[in-house]
Amino acid sequence: MIIDDLQILLPNAKLPVLNLYIRKATTLITLYLNLSDVLNIEDYADAVEEYVVISINKRGNEGLKQFSFGSSSGTYGNDLPDSVIALLPVPYATMIDTSIGYNDVILP
Repeated sequence: MIIDDLQILLPNAKLPVLNLYIRKATTLITLYLNLSDVLNIEDYADAVEEYVVISINKRGNEGLKQFSFGSSSGTYGNDLPDSVIALLPVPYATMIDTSIGYNDVILP
């Protein structure tokens, strides 16, 4: 289960905070995939966990766009990180065919 995995990965994180980030990950992933219904988060557990870990680690630095510590540096984005997107399928596109109605098509 996602919450159990997150408590192993982030032992100091509080349960309400984890639940908040899980909910946000679910919303962002649903929007990214262009789904009309909220997804079953267990289907995308790895992506949800990756998003939560990244979000917890950058907590307190939400306003920063870039950071550097000694010889390492990085950039924070506002959307889903590439490491989360890599764990997701290709987004769905809804195409309108006026003679038939809506057809769900996967983009190449």
